This record gives sequence, structure tokens and C-alpha cells, in this order.
Amino acid sequence: MTRALKFVFACGLSLLACATTVASGELPDPNSAGFVEKLYRLDCGRSLANDESVWTPGENQGRSIEFSSTCWLAKRGKDWLIWDTGVPEATFKDPKGWSTLPKLIVYHLDKTLTDQLAEIGLKPADVTHVAISHTHGDHIGNVGLFPDARVLIQRAEHEWIYGDNAPNENVKQLMALARKLMGNPRHIQLVDGDFDVFGDGSVTLVSTPGHTPGSQSMLVRLKQSGFIILSGDVVHLEENFAKNRVPSLNTDKEASIASMERIRQMIKRYQAKFFINHDKSESSGLKLLPAFYD
Repeated sequence: MTRALKFVFACGLSLLACATTVASGELPDPNSAGFVEKLYRLDCGRSLANDESVWTPGENQGRSIEFSSTCWLAKRGKDWLIWDTGVPEATFKDPKGWSTLPKLIVYHLDKTLTDQLAEIGLKPADVTHVAISHTHGDHIGNVGLFPDARVLIQRAEHEWIYGDNAPNENVKQLMALARKLMGNPRHIQLVDGDFDVFGDGSVTLVSTPGHTPGSQSMLVRLKQSGFIILSGDVVHLEENFAKNRVPSLNTDKEASIASMERIRQMIKRYQAKFFINHDKSESSGLKLLPAFYD
């Protein structure tokens, strides 16, 4: 049952912001799932961290590391879905950069989302769906560009950023920033577990908690390229995936390991490619808009 929806309308922080809650479903049948027509990679920032050991505990202490930040844009019929929104556009060409945790990491933006969409003839208003992997600032920096889009987020993630259960000061800062950047979207859809976005298996949100309580990944099917799994931050580096290595910023180590194993099983089941968002060496070898996967 891929589209068994139960709608519960619960008004949020203002009278204009009501959340639609959607019940979870099953992952798609690999033989009968529908297709997305095009999948574009967008450059959503780059960052330099001064201590790699935060992401590789027990190793690389004090060593700097550069990460990529990637957003994805999927076309399905008249619908356009963007996966994550990257570093805030206000950072564009700012030599000082921008940060979620100023003592640890600084982000830079060389291209704006608005300009990249324009390269393929789109405006932010053309985007109908915004799917959020999780609420760290480098993933939700431009949610406000899409006020009329339906914003898809795990209910556990949405509730978490308004809670007070941060395990350390770094995570507490990230939660406070998330509340600010998310704002109060007019059309927010809270998801419980896996969710078939269009009802045909072409785009499926996959619950992969651990990095944050409501982290999710996304499974996309294309006619030529087959199934592609977009990682969110279920893993940051290929080496972490191979070693089951969990960053210290993650909120739940056991859940993180379980989510990585779930992705491994999905790769086998769907014969899927797995694109890791922050692994700069991998992402630099992928197609970039205006090129696309089909």
C-alpha cells in the first residue's frame, strides 16, 4: 500500500501554517515502480572543517577536511521536487563564508540555487515539492525561496528541533539554527517513516534516523540510470560507510549504524547507485546541472 494516506490537520505556530501528517507506506516494488524523467545535481555549497575527527571519531584529529554540499532536482511530469536547499543564498561570494558551528566549519557558496534553476529555464516558484533530508543549516538554508511548495519532512525531525534533548552544545546550536532557517512554511507535510511522494514509486522518502532523529534519504527511479539513492547525511564519507563509522555530531549511534545497513540492503535489492552528499571526491565526479541523469 504505497499511498495509504491519513490526513490530520494540525495548526502550527501561526494560523497560516498548518501541517498535513502522512502515514508511512512500503518501499516500492523494483519491477513496477514509476520513473522520474530527469535528475539534476545542483551545487549547494562547499565547506572546510578544521577537525575531521568530528566525522571520523578516533582518527584524523586536528586535520582539516573539505566537504561538498549537494542538492538534487527531480522532474516528474509537471512536478519539480528539490531535495535539500543548501547553504543560504546570502552567502554567495561572501569571502568570510557562513557557518552552522563557527568554531568548527565554514561554508562558501559559488552558485545560487536561483541562478542554477534559471540555467534550465525555471524559477523557484516552479518547484512544487521541497524534500528535506534533515534540518542542519547547510540542508535547509533556502527553504524560504519556495513559499508555495509542499515541504516534506519527517515528523520526528520537526518535533526534535523544537525539543530540548540536545546531547551536547554543538547539537543544541544546530537545533536553534534549524528553527530559524525553517521558519514557518505554509504547506508543510509531516511524514511518519517511508513515503511514496507521487504514489507510483518513482520518488520515495526513506527513513534513516541516526544523524538526527528524523533524518531521511531518498530513492529515485530513472529509465536509463535505474535506481539512485540520495544519502542525505546517513553517511558523510565512503570510508565511513565501509567502516560503520559514526560522526560525533550524530544523535544516535546505534540508529546510525542500523540506517547504514538499511541502505546497504536497498542497494542490493534495487541494484542502486548510492550518491553520498558530502563526499567531495565522489560528488565532483557526478554530473552537474545543466547535465542530468535520465
